[in-house]
Amino acid sequence: MKRTLILVFALFCTSAIAEQVSGLYNGRVLVADQTEQSRQDGVNQALEQVLIKLTGNSKIMQLPGIQEAITNTNNFIASVGYTALAEQSGALPGFALQVSFSSQAIDQLIRWAQLPLLPAERPKLLFWIVRDDAATGRQFVSAQGFPDFTANFQQIMQNRAVPYQLPDLDLEDQLSLSVNEAWGMREQIIDVASQRYDVDGWALLRLFTTTAGEVRGSWIYRLDDRRGFNDVRAEDGEAFVTLAINDLVDSISAQLTYIPQADTSELIVQINQVDSFADYQAVLEQLQSLKLVQSTNVFAVKADRLFVTVDIDGGVDLLISALERSGSLANQTSQAARFSGTLEFDWIAK
Repeated sequence: MKRTLILVFALFCTSAIAEQVSGLYNGRVLVADQTEQSRQDGVNQALEQVLIKLTGNSKIMQLPGIQEAITNTNNFIASVGYTALAEQSGALPGFALQVSFSSQAIDQLIRWAQLPLLPAERPKLLFWIVRDDAATGRQFVSAQGFPDFTANFQQIMQNRAVPYQLPDLDLEDQLSLSVNEAWGMREQIIDVASQRYDVDGWALLRLFTTTAGEVRGSWIYRLDDRRGFNDVRAEDGEAFVTLAINDLVDSISAQLTYIPQADTSELIVQINQVDSFADYQAVLEQLQSLKLVQSTNVFAVKADRLFVTVDIDGGVDLLISALERSGSLANQTSQAARFSGTLEFDWIAK
């Protein structure tokens, strides 16, 4: 089914810009040696990494039929390489197995299995983390005070391919958000404290250890008008941060993913204020960089207006969100125009 979409691309600038994530088809895992068994196990883990990054679902391998669909991982591999790791703290040295997968083969798998797809243009989150300790009391978690915890957190976020930032925790942060206010998850105060950072939303994670040694806590996030909250418990701190962050990212991703369709929807895009050839090239590059856009074709140029037909793979609302977050477009769509299938944007990347 074809739908007509008119996009008008004007001088406006958003304060927060989603980031184009790279390396989505690359996986990296640690292996003990370069034997065939270690290689195969590593490739399987790397493929799982890639599918989690692309779908935004940490439990993607548990879906029915996925294991059978990837039985022969060689069908998806583009290249494999090893990097030797130095011996650390008496541990035996090993290797980092780096696997690049074919984007075409992986995309075909996702389309065939009707898996969710998380666009490469992803919102950037500010993470506040608070830890309550019986001996030291409540503290904001920083790389200086909790290096192991922070390193684990950063590795998980890297594996999930989610742009993020940790607060500076300087005097301005301390005046804007006290540790007790953060622990109490005071959303309005967290909103204000987060405004100094160039991010799309924020998340807060709090945790404490019980007398029995169990780690418990909660997470909360706010992204545009989206909110989420959940309680988490685990046997230790490392297991807790893995479980909590994956749970949080899964929750956010579920609201941003779409199911690729076998047939795409052809849209007509009108871009205004294209005043130069440089603008012309930039507009096309912007459209073609979006994962949702399968193809583009310029069919008319009238004064400063450029008309392009595009095939999109996903919903119009996701396309609107991606264009808004690009930082190059400002949404000017009226309610009446939205109902009639007409979307208006201004081109602002001058």
